[in-house]
Amino acid sequence: MSADLQLLVGKILSDEDFAAALVDNPEKTLNKAGIEPTVDLLEALQDVDVESLKELAASFGENKAAV
Repeated sequence: MSADLQLLVGKILSDEDFAAALVDNPEKTLNKAGIEPTVDLLEALQDVDVESLKELAASFGENKAAV
Protein backbone atom coordinates (compact mmCIF):
# COMPACT_ATOMS: atom_id res chain seq x y z
CA MET A 1 0.00 0.00 0.00
CA SER A 2 1.38 3.39 -0.93
CA ALA A 3 2.23 5.93 1.76
CA ASP A 4 -0.54 8.25 0.54
CA LEU A 5 -3.11 5.46 0.70
CA GLN A 6 -1.93 4.46 4.19
CA LEU A 7 -2.24 8.06 5.35
CA LEU A 8 -5.68 8.41 3.77
CA VAL A 9 -6.98 5.18 5.31
CA GLY A 10 -5.60 6.09 8.72
CA LYS A 11 -7.13 9.57 8.65
CA ILE A 12 -10.52 8.28 7.52
CA LEU A 13 -10.60 5.72 10.33
CA SER A 14 -9.33 8.01 13.05
CA ASP A 15 -10.76 11.43 12.20
CA GLU A 16 -14.52 11.76 11.69
CA ASP A 17 -14.18 15.42 10.65
CA PHE A 18 -11.62 14.51 7.99
CA ALA A 19 -13.89 11.77 6.62
CA ALA A 20 -16.83 14.19 6.43
CA ALA A 21 -14.68 16.86 4.76
CA LEU A 22 -13.41 14.29 2.28
CA VAL A 23 -16.98 13.48 1.28
CA ASP A 24 -17.97 17.17 1.05
CA ASN A 25 -14.92 18.42 -0.86
CA PRO A 26 -12.46 15.65 -1.79
CA GLU A 27 -10.01 17.73 -3.81
CA LYS A 28 -9.60 20.47 -1.21
CA THR A 29 -9.38 17.97 1.68
CA LEU A 30 -6.78 15.82 -0.07
CA ASN A 31 -4.65 18.86 -0.94
CA LYS A 32 -4.85 20.07 2.65
CA ALA A 33 -3.70 16.62 3.86
CA GLY A 34 -0.75 16.65 1.46
CA ILE A 35 -2.18 13.89 -0.74
CA GLU A 36 -2.27 14.39 -4.50
CA PRO A 37 -5.89 14.35 -5.66
CA THR A 38 -5.49 12.18 -8.75
CA VAL A 39 -8.32 11.82 -11.24
CA ASP A 40 -8.78 8.16 -10.23
CA LEU A 41 -8.95 9.02 -6.54
CA LEU A 42 -11.42 11.85 -7.09
CA GLU A 43 -13.61 9.58 -9.23
CA ALA A 44 -13.52 6.90 -6.52
CA LEU A 45 -14.68 9.43 -3.93
CA GLN A 46 -17.50 10.81 -6.07
CA ASP A 47 -20.99 10.22 -4.62
CA VAL A 48 -19.74 8.30 -1.58
CA ASP A 49 -21.10 8.83 1.94
CA VAL A 50 -19.10 8.89 5.17
CA GLU A 51 -20.16 5.43 6.38
CA SER A 52 -19.32 3.80 3.04
CA LEU A 53 -15.98 5.60 3.05
CA LYS A 54 -15.19 4.32 6.55
CA GLU A 55 -16.21 0.77 5.59
CA LEU A 56 -13.95 0.91 2.55
CA ALA A 57 -11.04 2.22 4.61
CA ALA A 58 -11.58 -0.49 7.22
CA SER A 59 -11.43 -3.13 4.50
CA PHE A 60 -7.76 -2.26 4.07
CA GLY A 61 -7.23 -3.28 7.69
CA GLU A 62 -6.70 -0.94 10.58
CA ASN A 63 -3.34 -2.56 11.30
CA LYS A 64 -2.12 -1.32 7.89
CA ALA A 65 -3.25 2.26 8.38
CA ALA A 66 -0.71 4.89 9.30
CA VAL A 67 -2.52 6.94 11.92
